[in-house]
Amino acid sequence: MLCDRCNVNPATVHLKTMLNGIVEEKHLCQKCAKETGQLQLFNITNPFTSFFETLLGSMEYQPKLLTSQCSACGSTFDQFRRTGQLGCPTCYREFDSELQPILRRIQGDVVHRGKIPVRQGGSLMVKRQIERLREELKELVRREEYEKAAKVRDEIRKLEKTAEGGA
Repeated sequence: MLCDRCNVNPATVHLKTMLNGIVEEKHLCQKCAKETGQLQLFNITNPFTSFFETLLGSMEYQPKLLTSQCSACGSTFDQFRRTGQLGCPTCYREFDSELQPILRRIQGDVVHRGKIPVRQGGSLMVKRQIERLREELKELVRREEYEKAAKVRDEIRKLEKTAEGGA
């Protein structure tokens, strides 16, 4: 397939946009895509580089953070920002405070909870629901929504009694 713009080079960039329910497709060569600005968001050699730079862009103004190094492997936080890869397991501990908000933004939480077995997961599901409600309770108290917090507290107590009876 040839480039829609120059009709000379093979199309290597394929864009699909939808506007008001109308789908428009563009097939461009790399040169035309660069000239029209279609490749500004992505780095062709490593698309994750620009993804992480976009995700962590707010950290560009913190030079001390970007130059901090892992004591085990010597990787810098700036290297992580550019590549999305940490150098070793120690990096997770060294950059923990910087990684926590990023992981929350991407995954919704920093703790992997895994799947719950269908047959034997009843008590585990109740425990997780209690954990979720406790977090909600803390947030409601922080926002001073005490009536809602009281309802959540009562629900937690009810679930705890259920868990004690079933265990």
